[in-house]
Amino acid sequence: MQKMFFSLSALLLTAVLVAGCTSDKTEESDTQKNEPSNTPTEQQQPATEDKAVDESQETPASNETNKDNTDTSAKTEQEVKYKQKGEDKTEKATESKSVDQGYKMQQLPGFTLTQEEPGKDMLVSNENSEVFMRVETVDASQSSYDDAKTSMQDYMNAVGAPVALSSEELAAFKDAKNVEGYVVDFVEDKEKVIGVVFEKDGLITKLTIHDNDELDLTDAMLKMASTISKK
Repeated sequence: MQKMFFSLSALLLTAVLVAGCTSDKTEESDTQKNEPSNTPTEQQQPATEDKAVDESQETPASNETNKDNTDTSAKTEQEVKYKQKGEDKTEKATESKSVDQGYKMQQLPGFTLTQEEPGKDMLVSNENSEVFMRVETVDASQSSYDDAKTSMQDYMNAVGAPVALSSEELAAFKDAKNVEGYVVDFVEDKEKVIGVVFEKDGLITKLTIHDNDELDLTDAMLKMASTISKK
């Protein structure tokens, strides 16, 4: 009888212990369900935000690059009117800069600007290399207009018998501070040499033009020369 009582007590104790363990596990399971879990979505969210920040930071840089490219490709153009063989012509000229000298000018199609030697450029006709304009510029602070004019007169006297150009022939230089020009005609050869010196935009410029009756590009070259200015 005593033995049966002991066995019954043992069984009751075991049942209590099992019930207790089951209850603890149930509470832990409920606690895990109720607590917010650290899901992969929450871990990836900062990365998404970082990516958005990176993209917003990259956008201005991209816009700046496009702006630079636009500015670099932009070209300054200007319409130039001139006469050739008595015919009025209008063409678009594009800005061209001297490699060695401190000037820029509007250059018509059909011409090439090259350096002849330091301090001297040649604007040459693509049709005939014997038709050209020599360009020499110096800063007005380093020389004087009178010295440049004397030098040009001496050169033209050496070429032949110069005749002064009229104000109408030099009308393209109406904005120049000072201007003077001469021409030597070689009637038999149907050629001529023109010498012009002018002061404008802080530059003193000497021009020597070689032209012929076949092309007659003197007016075109003078119109281009009148656009010479500092870089």
